[in-house]
Amino acid sequence: MEKLYFASDYMETAAPEIIERLAALSGKKFTGYGSDEISESAREKIRAAAGTPEGEVYFLVGGTQTNATVIDTMLRPYEGVIAAVTGHVSVHEAGAIEYGGHKVLAVPSDEGKIRAKDIDSLAETYWNDENHEHMVMPAMVYISQPTEYGTLYSLKELREISGVCRKWKLALYVDGARLAYGLSARGNDVTSAAPSAAPFWEKQWYSRKKGQCPISSPW
Repeated sequence: MEKLYFASDYMETAAPEIIERLAALSGKKFTGYGSDEISESAREKIRAAAGTPEGEVYFLVGGTQTNATVIDTMLRPYEGVIAAVTGHVSVHEAGAIEYGGHKVLAVPSDEGKIRAKDIDSLAETYWNDENHEHMVMPAMVYISQPTEYGTLYSLKELREISGVCRKWKLALYVDGARLAYGLSARGNDVTSAAPSAAPFWEKQWYSRKKGQCPISSPW
């Protein structure tokens, strides 16, 4: 029996259809850097799939770079990002987030998932501390869908997390590295397009790597 590997999809070459398409375009000149017609076509497809015709789509070169760019763009220098202790930004990105100047505020995970009550507790503890102006301010929540353990957030769980984020004015960021898998997984009850996504985010970032990275801004 052939052994199946789930470590990373980077371990495989591209699908035959992709190889055929690349071969068909051999010799054709493109401007590159996201300004070519193929990139624009991809943008249109992404906007249509997400139900955001006015959305802005940017292409980055990888997942770690995307996470670091989004988090650094959304946070002020004195702010940090809440993540599960098992979260990708906590353990698998070689300190890229903290290299950019933003502390990762790790909280316990339940089979890879962060819980709304733990986010609420951390934010409440921060704001109730008389010395909080000398501490790293929690300003974003990072989750993966699916998680690093392969578990899925349900629609109910996302609503609970979103509610806590809005309560404390925390941006909600979903790592898109495996989101395509999550959206197509058996038992998933969340979609990337409105109205399912509407309660959670107003802005959406996409990674050309594998999937979509939605963001909720509470302001």
